[in-house]
Amino acid sequence: MNGNSTYYTDLITRYFSGETTEEELRLLSEWLKADPQNEQLFIQFKITWQLIERQKLNSSLNTDQEWTALQKKMGASVSEIPKGPKVITLNQKPAKSLASYWKIAASVTILLAASFLLYFNLTKLQDVVVAAQATNSVHVLPDGTVVSLHAGSEIKYASSFDSKKRKVELKGEAYFEVAHDISKPFVVASGDARVEVLGTKFNVISNTAAGTMEVVLTSGKVSAFFKRSPQKNVLLNPGEKAVLMVDQRLISKSTNTDPNYMAWKTKVLLFDNETLAQVLNTLQNVYQTPVTLADPALSECRVTASFDGQSLESVLQVIKETLDLQVKQNGKTIELSGKGCR
Repeated sequence: MNGNSTYYTDLITRYFSGETTEEELRLLSEWLKADPQNEQLFIQFKITWQLIERQKLNSSLNTDQEWTALQKKMGASVSEIPKGPKVITLNQKPAKSLASYWKIAASVTILLAASFLLYFNLTKLQDVVVAAQATNSVHVLPDGTVVSLHAGSEIKYASSFDSKKRKVELKGEAYFEVAHDISKPFVVASGDARVEVLGTKFNVISNTAAGTMEVVLTSGKVSAFFKRSPQKNVLLNPGEKAVLMVDQRLISKSTNTDPNYMAWKTKVLLFDNETLAQVLNTLQNVYQTPVTLADPALSECRVTASFDGQSLESVLQVIKETLDLQVKQNGKTIELSGKGCR
């Protein structure tokens, strides 16, 4: 939903009350078209509003009947209530009967219940799920944090962060540029694994199948820990990496030696005497295309090259000419073949 949620919530209220101007109707229409979540909120508001109107109508039509039924349940009628002297003070209206007060209370209770339902529907937190399909995507969170999602990855977060922290659940790989907020730590979660920061830049790979989370810090500081033992945290400085192994409840910390950990986002590749097997593993992650070897013996061929923003076809062309290989497309898979390395 649009960040200015309070304004549009008020605008929807005025719309159903018939108080919107032509300009406000135009803004509301544009807002509804901008995001499916906005339309969903509008529909929920409409359903709740209709419920309130129905409750208002029922309460006005059936108050007398409800009061009569209540009297029967109480086992007494109004006429059986002892009557004392009737005193009317000058310049004041006659006091309402007990029955009138009970009727008013019944109506107020109905309206309060409906109003609470409306408030709950408008203010409850909704989970927002953002998934990158075949290509990478960039998403801005409510606090201004920028998340670059690797193809096939997914994040989930509440539509409004709570007052204590900003939590995002991750499946796959993402790069976070966290908006600084010293009062609200930013937490990336994957199962029991956690990475917490105040404002920094880092890359996270969450492999739920393997039960691991890998964090490489670009700038700032992060704390890696497990939800059930936050006191056993590991602090990272720029250039360091942590691997959280959920089943073993272990966190290993080391210097990041992979120059291509951000290549999926930047398309900048650097290979310095790397084996062909390592090169192809990196290329598959960056370009999301399977690349195989016809002969396993080719895996030990060495590659030294750099690429900046080039397509997979261009990269493979360089490797082909460098190692004297053949490149063949087999459906969605690319296969490299050749005589081997000399």
